[in-house]
Amino acid sequence: MALKFVLTKEEFEALDESAKALYVAKGDGYQLAVDGAPDVDGLQRKNEELLKEKAKWREDREAAEKLAKEKDDQAKELAAEQARKKGDIETLEKSWQEKLTVREKELLSQIEERDSRLTTLLVDNVAQSLATKLAGDSAAVIMPHIKSRLLVEDGKTRIIDAEGKPSAATLEDLEKEFRGNKLFAPIVIGSRASGTGGNGSPSIVSGEGKKWSDFTEAQRIQLFKENPEEFKRLQATQNH
Repeated sequence: MALKFVLTKEEFEALDESAKALYVAKGDGYQLAVDGAPDVDGLQRKNEELLKEKAKWREDREAAEKLAKEKDDQAKELAAEQARKKGDIETLEKSWQEKLTVREKELLSQIEERDSRLTTLLVDNVAQSLATKLAGDSAAVIMPHIKSRLLVEDGKTRIIDAEGKPSAATLEDLEKEFRGNKLFAPIVIGSRASGTGGNGSPSIVSGEGKKWSDFTEAQRIQLFKENPEEFKRLQATQNH
């Protein structure tokens, strides 16, 4: 029977006494007592060292891989966070721009509304007041001409000249100008000619088929004074 070089304790106990004499105790088992036999313990220790080194290398590699993965995850998370922040900023900027646009429209609307009220107060009302003062019931005829000479500037009524340029004239100056304008003499209170003969303006006969363009401004004014209904009919032909 061939002898085993290394035996466990159980295997050693199963041997007869003559065979047991060939073995010596080694660690937890028994080893064949042979001169020149290899250093099994040394080989085993070396093997254990190699196994430990291998285990250590595996642990180090796993730790390095784990660390690399953690760093990679952190880098990805940072990039994702930056992307989210960038997205949030873009959203905030877009939202802010939309709010700004809405606010600008609101302010422009308020400014337009204010300008409209100022125009009504400082142009329309002023023109109506002066037209009524100058022409009484015939104010509607002269009012557009007065209104065209007014504008709002710095919250005040400003007089412009006949060419539409700002002037230093006052409302009193404008009133005098209209009172002295012969074109409006037929309707301006205090300047109206009396009668239909002499120095007064002759009565206008509209005639059938005549249009707005067939009359001068002075004739239209006189027609408004003498025959308001005919004036309205004539006025309706402006675009014909």
